[in-house]
Amino acid sequence: MGIALARKLNGRIAMKKAFVALALAAISLPGWATTKVTVQQLEQTVTEIQGRGDQDRDAAQRLTELELTERLSKARYTKLNANLPGDKAKQALLALAGDSAFLDLPAEDILNKPQPDAATEGKIVSRAADFAVEAMSKMPDFYASRTITRFQDLKVTYPFGEPVVVAHQGFHFLDKTNATVLFRDGREVVQAGDGKKGSSVTMSTGLTNWGIFGPLLGVVMTDILKGKIGWGHWEQGATGPLAVFRYAVTEDRSSYSVRYCCFRGDKGNMHEFQAVPAYHGEIGIDPATGAVLRLVVRTDLESSLPMQRAEVAVEYGPVEIGGRTYICPLESTSLSKADALVFHGYLFYANKNGKPTNDPWDKLRKEEKVEAPTVTAINKEVFAGYHQFRGDVRILPSNGGETEADAPAAQSMP
Repeated sequence: MGIALARKLNGRIAMKKAFVALALAAISLPGWATTKVTVQQLEQTVTEIQGRGDQDRDAAQRLTELELTERLSKARYTKLNANLPGDKAKQALLALAGDSAFLDLPAEDILNKPQPDAATEGKIVSRAADFAVEAMSKMPDFYASRTITRFQDLKVTYPFGEPVVVAHQGFHFLDKTNATVLFRDGREVVQAGDGKKGSSVTMSTGLTNWGIFGPLLGVVMTDILKGKIGWGHWEQGATGPLAVFRYAVTEDRSSYSVRYCCFRGDKGNMHEFQAVPAYHGEIGIDPATGAVLRLVVRTDLESSLPMQRAEVAVEYGPVEIGGRTYICPLESTSLSKADALVFHGYLFYANKNGKPTNDPWDKLRKEEKVEAPTVTAINKEVFAGYHQFRGDVRILPSNGGETEADAPAAQSMP
């Protein structure tokens, strides 16, 4: 009986190792080749989907196999989205649009207007700098709803009851969450759906967004004025032409911080990645008012780091709060690419420095000649339901004429 049990256990161990090898081998396989398309070709594809009457799942699969080479504008996205058959296809289009948010527009979307002279360009940038200061100083306390839709290109399947990780199979939908964001005294606090409050920097797996409601714009604009900025192009905004400038900030003049959770250290402990890198991007400005209506930040990370990309694009627009109109974030897109050391509860180890480790996965990876995969993630945030946050305080008389039960809460969200 003991010999039979030992053989059974050894068989299970061997099978377990085979499954692990299979999972790692799947990681080593090159991802499928997506088809690169222009915005016009994407529009033709959606027309074909609509003309054939494709089912939602088939349409989503078709879109997942594509990769845009140009930025999909909001106007074009809205039109295409209305012509898709269902939620899965719409999610696939949202991922496509998010991945393209940091690319150049198609040539036909660039407005044919002459470049301003140097003096006019200087005035536009100066107005934008004044706007960034005023946007923070005059912004009231408010709260808004935030919806985050997340996608990534790394997937786990369970064909034999064991995980097989498949890398770079196009972007697939991960989850969708809602929260309330409170902006008070110049700080952002995220209140999750369960009513629990977090800090101004929310800790979660992946790239951490911060300062979307003002601090980010102030930090970047301050850095831009210390860095390099030059003319880009004219493009059509929601309310009129935008003057788009390109900028670059060197590392020694950068105040922009990147935070990503999490990576494993040499001793196996998990830690958060933080850096203040050089970066570049675009800023879209209303030439008449100086209002910043689009901001793009693309970091220039060192190749030796466990993170290859950390980018964010924010779209701003007019919002009414407490009877007055302010320029606030309407949506943002963040994209990150990093070593997938933590994924669905499984740990991978990227031993880039060549030091020996006691990690059994590292040994098996050397035997199978497999490297830890990278994961590219897209977070699409949409903000709505802006309301002014008011604090109501009532002084109760000492004679007990009014009880605490009769008084309103010290702070309220009207």
